[in-house]
Amino acid sequence: MPATGNTLNDLLNVIQHTTLPLPALEVTMLLTILTACLLFRFSRIGLFTAYVFTYRWGWIIFAETRDTDYLMGYLILGITAGIIAVIGMMHSRSET
Repeated sequence: MPATGNTLNDLLNVIQHTTLPLPALEVTMLLTILTACLLFRFSRIGLFTAYVFTYRWGWIIFAETRDTDYLMGYLILGITAGIIAVIGMMHSRSET
């Protein structure tokens, strides 16, 4: 079924009116760490830091649902993505 204009408007409405409960201290820490990583050209550390912070924030949001299927899926996929990212970073580091 193709997406209609009404579906797009509904999605845009949800995105505009949704609030996420993120701790201000953590957002400030993330922005500070990412700024330092960009200034000192530690792009891999910055990417990994952003991944860890966003994974944690996702965990907080999924924990509120109290659905163990979503939590297990998020845990398995998140750890798998983290391991693949670390292996990829180590592999690309040895090639240069």
